[in-house]
Amino acid sequence: MANDSTAKDAPLPVKSRDDALAWARQITEHLAQSAGIQINAEPVEPFFSPCTGRNGESAPDDRFTLAYAVHSYVPNAQHNDVVRKVRDVLTAEGLKISEYQETPATQPNSTVTARHPESRYVVDVSSTAGDNRMILGITTPCLKPPTTPTASTP
Repeated sequence: MANDSTAKDAPLPVKSRDDALAWARQITEHLAQSAGIQINAEPVEPFFSPCTGRNGESAPDDRFTLAYAVHSYVPNAQHNDVVRKVRDVLTAEGLKISEYQETPATQPNSTVTARHPESRYVVDVSSTAGDNRMILGITTPCLKPPTTPTASTP
């Protein structure tokens, strides 16, 4: 059987928390730019959580997932246009769309969700509870922090 990096038993991607955060920030900025919207100047609260197995098991190597989301002011009437643009960009970049919905501007609940088949990260862009706002979010798969070499003793 060929070595498939997307198989369930494939080694975890290696990325530090700082690198994962910078990567998520870069993706959301790219999506905002592609959709023609601006990310709000609001505090961002990235959420790092430990990875747990199906039966609640955990590893001692500090593996983690990251949930990162930013908001953007977008008039309700433009929500469908934003999710269309993001869907087209994500599809062109090889992500697989798992959810897509357009809704009337009077009841904004538009959304597009996609997953990258190799990297396994998930993108979610959707209307949010507040009027004239959208959220752009990234959720990483389980990531393993790099191992730091130990200092050698003379």
